Amino acid sequence: MEADKSISALDKSKATAATHWRRSRYLTAFLLTSWFFLTFGILFFARELSAYTFFGWPFSFYMAAQGLTLFYVALLAIFSLWMRKIEDAYHTEISEKNPNLSQIKDSNLKDIR
Repeated sequence: MEADKSISALDKSKATAATHWRRSRYLTAFLLTSWFFLTFGILFFARELSAYTFFGWPFSFYMAAQGLTLFYVALLAIFSLWMRKIEDAYHTEISEKNPNLSQIKDSNLKDIR
């Protein structure tokens, strides 16, 4: 009977880990797709975007020199914040299933943060 409980707990842990990994992959795929299409779009449509000006410079030049860099920094911030949310949810689920792990997690987080 006790072996069934441990197998059940192991299956729940694997399901939780699989959910965490799936969310992480979706986030990464979304951000990489955004990165690709915005970078490609700005460079591909540079001639058309040159008709517009931004602070006296052609819009395509501004986006290539400054705008995309700001977008990349924003992507990093989104990734960091969203991954923290995913990680916190994962650690909460794990600690609810195994109370001994919550003590380890708390001591490790004090060292990190």
